[in-house]
Amino acid sequence: MISASFVSCLCEELNRELTGGRIDKIQQPAKDVVLLTVRSTGMNRRLLISASPGKARIHLTQTAYENPAEPPLFCILLRKHLTGALIEGFEQPGQDRLLVMNLVCFDDLGRETKERLITEMIPGRTNIVLVGEDGLIVDCAYRRDYEADMYRRLSPGMVYRLPPKPDGYTPPATDEGFSSPDFDTLSAFLDAYYSAKEKEEVYHRRSKELRTSLSSAEKRIRKKLGAQKIELEKTASRDTLRRQADLITANIWRLKRGEGQFTCEDYFEPDCPEVTIELDPLLSPQSNAAKLYKQYNKLKTAEGYLTELIKKAEEQLDYIASVQEELNRAASDRDISDIRAELTSAGVLKNRGKKTGKKEKPQAPLTMRTKDGLDVLAGRSNMQNDELTFKLAHKNDLWFHVKNIHGSHVILHCGNEVPSAKSIEEAAAFAVKNSQGREGENIPVDFTKVRFVKKPSGSLPGKVIYTDYQTVIIHHWKDILTASD
Repeated sequence: MISASFVSCLCEELNRELTGGRIDKIQQPAKDVVLLTVRSTGMNRRLLISASPGKARIHLTQTAYENPAEPPLFCILLRKHLTGALIEGFEQPGQDRLLVMNLVCFDDLGRETKERLITEMIPGRTNIVLVGEDGLIVDCAYRRDYEADMYRRLSPGMVYRLPPKPDGYTPPATDEGFSSPDFDTLSAFLDAYYSAKEKEEVYHRRSKELRTSLSSAEKRIRKKLGAQKIELEKTASRDTLRRQADLITANIWRLKRGEGQFTCEDYFEPDCPEVTIELDPLLSPQSNAAKLYKQYNKLKTAEGYLTELIKKAEEQLDYIASVQEELNRAASDRDISDIRAELTSAGVLKNRGKKTGKKEKPQAPLTMRTKDGLDVLAGRSNMQNDELTFKLAHKNDLWFHVKNIHGSHVILHCGNEVPSAKSIEEAAAFAVKNSQGREGENIPVDFTKVRFVKKPSGSLPGKVIYTDYQTVIIHHWKDILTASD
């Protein structure tokens, strides 16, 4: 949270940079964030005003923000009142954590009015409030009606009063100004700090959302898989139905219409024991046999169909496990976006709808270089694994993958040359680093030439089969990669 001394420095800085400027554009990327484009000193400046709890602030920004498709009502109101307004200056009442922007505005008839846009940065009471020339609140980001404090109510039409100071509040000593070896202005410092913080928060939020979606998809598939296995077990009785139908057909001369059951010798067994078969008395003997044959064929067809469905469900569960491993290795919001796009493409998650804007350029694979100067590449996702193995790699390059656990496809670029044992060991260690086995020891890694790696038809991203491989055991991958740096 910004301190009162910070606000004092900001007040001086914004007075210096924006006084006399004109507000050309108003945006509201979030409920409690307003972005003003100000034309000042011959250039456009963007002023960020935030009332986000824990991140309330006001400063110039270079960060790009995505706007909603439809502007919020508070944004529409600000555009009506403040578009074209001139900034008279900034002030800090009572040296507290709030900043007042004094504005000269113009109504629909071109008449001049004075309004104030107040940013309150007090913990627990953050807000953005537009106050008219008469001192009444036009509107605010958060409308608050404090029942315990009738002195201060934040709603349109109410008199605006400054927040009360807590008991024992002492105004901060005058600050000599902001200085930093890395940033020229306080705005630049705040912009860098909060941009990094917000990116990290977005990354963790989207990562959590994706993990929740994956967990839901996994539960859904497991539930369906359990039901399919139960149905498959039922198909095991089909041979009994066929045998009963055969026995009815063989003894049809003994049967009469209307019988509810019938006992005969089971000639399918060595001792020919007697067996009793239940019949439908409303059907003829021939129809009873045909009914059992039909049930047998239905179960036989169901067995093949269910077997295929169970195989696909188990492949999907294995694929989800591989994506969960990708999530464990994801290091940025871009990685999360790529993983979600992969899951949508694979049909595991539903498409959120069409996205507008320019398509992002695919990320480059993870890379390293061996001591011998050979390049090693690892896929960030299952889709990139496929692209790396089947599009970017040469057929004589070496392909690596940890044995029997999920991880990246790793390519050692060696062309027609035979790599040294040391380079092979380093590439294998890189494969362990980018796999589920990164926390273990003595991890087996298979490697073969790219020409011996094939993708089964219709398989999910990242799924391959390979032959003619060798296996190397990596005892401590960190020691190997540290020595190669």
